Amino acid sequence: MRRLRLLQVDVFTRVPLAGNAVAVVPDAGALGADEMQAIARETNLSETTFVTPATAAGADYRVRIFTPRHELPFAGHPTIGTVAALIASGHLARPLQPTTVRQQSAVGIVDVMVTPAASGLVFSIAMPSPVWRPAAVDRERCARMLGCAPSALAALPVDVVSTGIPWVVVALDGLPAVRALSPDFGLVAAVAAEEEATGVTVFCRAAEDPACAVHLRSFAPGAGIPEDPVCGSGNGAVAAYGARHGLFGGDFAYVAEQGVEVGRPGRVAVRGRRDASGEWHLEVGGEAVVVLEGWLTLG
Repeated sequence: MRRLRLLQVDVFTRVPLAGNAVAVVPDAGALGADEMQAIARETNLSETTFVTPATAAGADYRVRIFTPRHELPFAGHPTIGTVAALIASGHLARPLQPTTVRQQSAVGIVDVMVTPAASGLVFSIAMPSPVWRPAAVDRERCARMLGCAPSALAALPVDVVSTGIPWVVVALDGLPAVRALSPDFGLVAAVAAEEEATGVTVFCRAAEDPACAVHLRSFAPGAGIPEDPVCGSGNGAVAAYGARHGLFGGDFAYVAEQGVEVGRPGRVAVRGRRDASGEWHLEVGGEAVVVLEGWLTLG
């Protein structure tokens, strides 16, 4: 029998049992892809990550990220959760000052800044460079997919946006419209597949919490995730969408809220900066808390 250590981390929250949970296997070097996928089905969380020795120069480790159905090249909350788990388990030293952790994944090396704070550690991901393209789905079908009237859609285009993995991004006209959605998950999966996207993220520039500026929901039924509680890559895609369409002005910083509809509220800190060449640099971050530590027993 083989025993592997496993930790579960709630990300984008300092409160246990909120935010978005990820399972992390810190010593997964002996596992094959089929075993990783089976373990991800067993945990049945949005994602499960597997840490192996780095194969790229300059990386601290390599991570592989699996949903219950397939592997992802990158994802936001699993990136933060993996760093938090490696620190909690002693695989990485707990920093006493701001420290950059370099994570290797299928999109390359991603930098994660870890900053000590009074409440614990704060994590910030330097997201992969944004990529945008128009979506093919029309507004009528988009509204049908989301279970809302076409008038609930904001007067903005529907785009496919990636900051590591692609999302169909839909802007909605106000907080009540976002809260009232009743998606047709079969149609969400079909549209996402047609657009070669992970799923659909919707947002509005309003929030229940006065400290927040944006409210999001992310749906990825094709990946086995009907609604992702608090989605790092979805927040990155919304930030990139807002940057492209000038929704946040020039350089920007805001806090987004997500997850209340599924009983797992979280907060995501988002920053955007445009350099002299016109390229956008986006950061997505927040806090994390380890809620479970144990052993995975395999035959």
